[in-house]
Amino acid sequence: MDCEILIFATPIYWYSMSSMMKRFVDRWSQTLKDQNYPNFKTQMSQKQAYIIAVGGDNPRVKGCPLIDQFKYIFQFIGLDFQGYLLGEGLKPNDILQDKQALEDANKLGERLKQQLQL
Repeated sequence: MDCEILIFATPIYWYSMSSMMKRFVDRWSQTLKDQNYPNFKTQMSQKQAYIIAVGGDNPRVKGCPLIDQFKYIFQFIGLDFQGYLLGEGLKPNDILQDKQALEDANKLGERLKQQLQL
């Protein structure tokens, strides 16, 4: 809750997020009812969100359902969706061969640095 920017990073599994990420998001339903977090949606609406996902088999196309799923989640909870990065890789370090993903990651890093300096 202390963060202003949230980055959701997940492998792409069957056109969606990992089960661990899904469980994390599913817990928000309970948090919305938790008296210890009476302003959860209001607090979340003051945050920015980014998605980083990596998968094999054409992730820039087949990762789109994942991005749509997150968009609906963010819309419901009030998070300000700022963008996403999709990369290709199946095994550790495969992502290092995806020049577009590395370039996009550098751009995102610079954007976040600028935001944090403001």
